Formats: sequence, C-alpha cells, structure tokens
Amino acid sequence: MRDGITLAIIGAGSSYTPELIQGVIERSPHALPVAAIQLIDRDARRLDIMAGLTERMAAAAGVPVRVLRETAPDALSAQTDFIVTQIRVGGMAARHLDETIPLKYGIIGQETTGPGGLCKALRTIPAMLEIARAVEQRCPHAFILNYTNPSGVITEAVRKYSGARIIGLCAGIPSLQAELAAALAETYPDLRTYCVGLNHLGFVHRFRSGGREVTADAIARFFERELDEGQQLQARIARLVGAVPIGYLNYYVYRKLSVEKALAAPRTRAQTVETVEAEILAEAAKPDTVGKPAALAARGGGGYADITFAVLRAILHDTGAELAANVPSAGSVDGIEDDAVAEVVCRVDRTGATPLPVGPIPLAFRGLVQAVKAYETLTVEAAVHRSARLARQALLNHPLVGDLDIIEPLLEEMLAAHGLDFTA
Repeated sequence: MRDGITLAIIGAGSSYTPELIQGVIERSPHALPVAAIQLIDRDARRLDIMAGLTERMAAAAGVPVRVLRETAPDALSAQTDFIVTQIRVGGMAARHLDETIPLKYGIIGQETTGPGGLCKALRTIPAMLEIARAVEQRCPHAFILNYTNPSGVITEAVRKYSGARIIGLCAGIPSLQAELAAALAETYPDLRTYCVGLNHLGFVHRFRSGGREVTADAIARFFERELDEGQQLQARIARLVGAVPIGYLNYYVYRKLSVEKALAAPRTRAQTVETVEAEILAEAAKPDTVGKPAALAARGGGGYADITFAVLRAILHDTGAELAANVPSAGSVDGIEDDAVAEVVCRVDRTGATPLPVGPIPLAFRGLVQAVKAYETLTVEAAVHRSARLARQALLNHPLVGDLDIIEPLLEEMLAAHGLDFTA
C-alpha cells in the first residue's frame, strides 16, 4: 500500500458529505489511512462549499489529508482506491415530480420504488454507467461504494453493463441490526442477525445466539417494549411474517395509509429536504464552521458513515467481516437470478463482498420480494435500452401498480415531465 489511500466522493456537493468527512476524521489513521480525498461534483458552487468545509474540518482535527476538487469523473486516476457515489440526477425538483405525479393516480410517490423509483433509475443509470466506465479506464482496481438511489437497481445496472467493481450500500438494514443488538443485548449478548430481500425491501429473518436459532423469541422480546406509532406498524408486520422489516415496507403493506398521509402532508419530502439542504449548505459555507453542520441532523440517513467505513476497512484490511450489502445473488438466494442484486449479509474482504448462503426466501414474503425484483431488473433493462415498453413491464410487475389502465397514462406523464425520450 502507498502512504495512504485516495478516497473519491462523486456527488460531493451532497449534504451527506460532511458525515463522510467526519467519519474519516474520527477513525484512526491505522484503521483508515486516508491520504487524499477527491471531491467531484458537476455543481461548482456546492462543490466549493463542501471542499472548503472539508479542508477546515481536517485542519481543525489535525488530520493531514489532501483535499482535491474536480467537476467531472475524469479526475479519477490510478491513485484512486475507493469511490463513494451519491449522485442525484435532476436534483430535488425531479424528486418532487417523482413524489407528486403518482399520487394523482392513487399510488405512493417514492424515490426508491414504484413509479418514482423507476423514473429516478431511468435518468440515473446512464450517468452511473458513465462513472463506471471512467473507473474501468482510470482505476480498475478501485471499488465503488454506491449510495445513489435506488441503490440495488443502480448496483445491478453497473454490475451487468460494466466491468467496474461495485458494492451497493445502505444504512437501513445495518442500523436495524444495530438497534436489534442493543435492545436484546441483555438476553442475547452475542446476537448475530441475517437479512434477505432487496434494498428498501429487506427483512432481518434470522437471529442466532450461542450457536442456536433464537429468531421467534428474539422478535417477541424486541417488540415487548413500549412502542411508538411507527414501531407498532412494524410489529404487526413482524408478528405476521416472522421477520423484522425495514420501515420502507410500510409502503407495501399499509398502502391506503401511506397514500393518505402523503396527500395530507403540507409539503413533499423533496420540498422538506430542499429546505434542510439549504440550511446545511449555508452553515457549511461559513468560514467559522469547522465541524459537521448541526442542520444535518434533520436530513436523515444516520449511520451512513458507519457502514461506509466498515466495508472500506474490511476490504482494506482483509478482515472477512460479515456486513449487509447489495450484491449479485450468485446462487445465495433461491429464486433470485445469479446476476440480479439482492440485499444480504456478505463476507467482506480484499476481494469485495461475497454473499453468505441464504437459501429460500421465507414463503411469507417471498412473492413480494420476487415481484419487486422483477420490477427492478426490468427497470435496468428499460434504462439501458431506453424502452418505454420495458418500463411498462416493470410497473406491471410492481405490487403497488400492476394496472395497465393506470400504467400507460402515468408513465407517459412522468416520462414527459422528466424529459425522458424513450422509444415504444
């Protein structure tokens, strides 16, 4: 290894960047020997703000790291070791359309699944493939750690249509695993948990302690405590299917409630985030700001740095750590094609992330996962081939849509709103 690694962040103007920088600062140079950070973003204003903040944060912490700023992936070089991707094609204006147009048809608008997730993927996959090809040409040894949503779909596209090494990451399942471990520590101090599903459609379905299965008892104990409204909804699902779901499952099993809440909300999530991001950027731009902006607490996405650096460290030090990630099934999940991406616990070492064997998806939610997986794979193909027909097929398979009389006008309106010119 050289004197230290070079970490690139593409989409560095994102409000999440300070959390990554704080993660670098908080970790020892031995565990995470970052010598240079390449900040890359097409938005020069946001890039300059985040680069300035990064320089001040590093200086204040006494961390000797070079900060480089560029506006295109061409900045990647043979020295680049890891690339975090967190791009948002179309910005919050596009997200607002993804959230509002489906509601006109009685369908939840959400940026990572359904019609909203489809359109986000359609406009994002070409940009991510451009980045992947730059990685292939300039630093083929490097790993892409992808957070660009919809993460599983994007990761599948890059794996299928480029030679870049990519691992899809999300803080959702790791955060849930940490919450379960903390809540059950007194009864099961050595608890190990395993997940199966897709990004934002994941289930912690196996609990082991002392070398034995403790799933049913662990789930019962976890929900014995006093629960808030969201946890009560989660508990109903868990008791029914015998696994603890990530919160995004509410869109699928509380459909009417989800749509009603979205229609009643005074602002979309996109509008809320836009306001929060403006506050983050304003604070980050101040010369006396030398730490993570306080406004970032309202952005969401906690645990982002933890899973990023857990994976990076496992690769760098060849530890074989067991971590949840989005990777091709490769035979690990029955009923999911080998080259289709699933979210499972993987062994992470210098070769990357290898999925641990799962076997069959529990029957209680197998059909749901397989239907959404069909939607995801069809979405990849629709984006690559610029095919409206494949996009319609994707929505036909999605459990939240599935009605051709809705799919055709809905998709036509969304493609037009985003300026996406797809063939029939």
